[in-house]
Amino acid sequence: MPIRSEKLALQLENPFKLSYGATTIRENVLLHLDKAIGEAAVVPYYGETPERIIGYFESLPPLPDPFFLEDALDALPPSESAAARAAADIALHDLWGKQLDQPLYKLWGLNPAHAPQNSFTVAMADDETSYRERLRSAQKYPLIKLKLGSGTPETDLDLVRIAREELPNRLCVDANGAWTAEQGIKAIPLLAEIGVIFIEQPVAKEDFEGWRDLKTHLPAHIPPLIADESVQGVESVPHLMGLVDGINIKLAKCGGLRPARQMIALARAYGMQVMIGCMIETSVAITAAAHLAPLADYADLDGNLLITNDPYRGVKIENERIVLPDAPGLGVERCVE
Repeated sequence: MPIRSEKLALQLENPFKLSYGATTIRENVLLHLDKAIGEAAVVPYYGETPERIIGYFESLPPLPDPFFLEDALDALPPSESAAARAAADIALHDLWGKQLDQPLYKLWGLNPAHAPQNSFTVAMADDETSYRERLRSAQKYPLIKLKLGSGTPETDLDLVRIAREELPNRLCVDANGAWTAEQGIKAIPLLAEIGVIFIEQPVAKEDFEGWRDLKTHLPAHIPPLIADESVQGVESVPHLMGLVDGINIKLAKCGGLRPARQMIALARAYGMQVMIGCMIETSVAITAAAHLAPLADYADLDGNLLITNDPYRGVKIENERIVLPDAPGLGVERCVE
């Protein structure tokens, strides 16, 4: 199968500011595998680089006929880059669907009508006026995710209060691991009073004692606590059993659609909720993840809505619902050359 890499410089509509820093451009890499496509998100704080991802693509051996999808996926070599492997996994799924002339969700027997409402992310801004403008521009989205991690929980709470002043929308928050457990124990009940529907990654990635402290000391009936950075691939899910209410599954973290489906099954077996999330990505990776949305409780698939130069079109948001394409495989098509 012919293989080709394509670098992309994705321009963000607004600077994307979270606890790790701010960025205006993200570099991603597309994998063209025969007539199929996959995408690797180059996430700086995960140590990804375009060169490492392209090196993995160039090392791919001849793969079995994708009609036998499991054999083809098993033939993918291991990689330190989960994003690179995710791109290859996505492309093989795309090719499989094209060979069978069906979209992925139909091959999996999933009903798109069961997909949850999608959220839209509002990042932090450098000043309150800019932040309020950013909030007002997102008012058309009924579920807003607020990025926190400003430096102190007190400032984070102020950001949520400002959002509640500006918006009648449902709100959820993502601290990206910026708090200690002690700070979370104080802040989370206050977020519950404001009406936040879930809190994502309040403590640091490897702070499992922090997760345990939150579970032990927070009052009952608080909004669900969702792990993001603390959960990566399939093997990380059991470590969170009994500590979190749900997990955020991202293809670029776990290595693609097959491990994502395995994580969903494992999470359900442990009684956890499931969020399907994303990085800053084009409609290629966002549409791939969206095919799994009918299996999720929450969908946070807005990475393509945050950029101004998406070269593909695929999944749509209509009346605030996820609408999957009916074309074979991923169902994406090129719209900008």
